[in-house]
Amino acid sequence: MTRRLALVVAIVVVPLTVYPLVTIAGGSPRFPDRSECIHGVVNGDPVDIVYGRFESPADAEDLRDRVVDTGFTGTEVLPDGCGRFKVVYENVPSLDVAQQVQEEARKAGFEPTLERAAAG
Repeated sequence: MTRRLALVVAIVVVPLTVYPLVTIAGGSPRFPDRSECIHGVVNGDPVDIVYGRFESPADAEDLRDRVVDTGFTGTEVLPDGCGRFKVVYENVPSLDVAQQVQEEARKAGFEPTLERAAAG
């Protein structure tokens, strides 16, 4: 019976002890820097049109509503992977088309940027 108990203790205790030690040895978890959430456009890849980034989802939704009300339908609020929310129209098929939309958006008073699409 003691051999069985020792086996059970080893199965439970060893992973609970070893895993944290291995994790700590690798350093603290790494989170992306905010600059790493913005990827430059690559010609030939889909493009995202980003109207802005916000700490608050409510602020992002306000801008999204204005953008959509102006006629840029399909624009969404999505997490940017770095703790903020972005107002974005995703996956424009080409840089030329994205630049045309960007120019129209500027005429409407917005300042969107172009980024490589997350899926691209």
